[in-house]
Amino acid sequence: MAYENIIYEKKDHIAYITIDRPEHRNAISPPTQIELWDALIDFRNDSDSWVIILTGAGDHVFSAGNDLKWRSEHPDETPPWGPNYQSDPERVGTAGALPTEIWKPMIAAVNGYAVGGGMEMTLHCDIVIASEHAQFGVPEVRNVGGLPSGGGIFRLPRQLPYKATMWMLLSGQYMSAQYMHTVGYVNEAAPHEKLMETAESYARLLTANPPIGVQTSKEVALRSLDLPLDHPRTAWEYLWEGTTAKMRNSEDAQESRSSLARETTARVP
Repeated sequence: MAYENIIYEKKDHIAYITIDRPEHRNAISPPTQIELWDALIDFRNDSDSWVIILTGAGDHVFSAGNDLKWRSEHPDETPPWGPNYQSDPERVGTAGALPTEIWKPMIAAVNGYAVGGGMEMTLHCDIVIASEHAQFGVPEVRNVGGLPSGGGIFRLPRQLPYKATMWMLLSGQYMSAQYMHTVGYVNEAAPHEKLMETAESYARLLTANPPIGVQTSKEVALRSLDLPLDHPRTAWEYLWEGTTAKMRNSEDAQESRSSLARETTARVP
């Protein structure tokens, strides 16, 4: 697919997606959403891409979310998503929703305002690096009298403390990068000019680890969130014995064990 609304690049096991619509505050029109999903599915399926960094073009806005202007200018065009897109991981979702079951690490480099669907995209990411002037918010309740339907209404309570979640959802107010760091949502608030440098330093640390271990750790952690700690044997077999067996028997794991043995032997007098 030729991309007109995003920039998709790969280098040294790191993939990059830049939402490239600064004149529209990097808002997500249906064509942009289709491109985002296409690039993310490609990333998911590319064995040479281990980490992805998602950011927005320009210095002020990561993404303003759903492109309401585009929708008003194209009233007769049917969006690519439907009422049941949440149940189909391969079906393009509404603005703010991204493909699920991507077990590779996703990093958001938030260069400015991440609001509405823009905030929801960061909820899909595992690590959030924010510019010091970044702002986060789900203003749907006061802007359109609605709620964050790109998954934010479900993901926010799982990723933020309850009181912080309720204030964001019910007030629609924007929160600073510093505040989001104090509540544990932002991993690091970086000087704006060092945003991508900081995000790439996190990505390189992740690519230094065997990808099978990183991906299996993410998959098991996320899949087990809704399981009780005394979950049935069948779930344990899937999450631990099944999934991690794939990791333990991989070429990466065998090479790591051999390398560790060599290093240990070399250190012991």
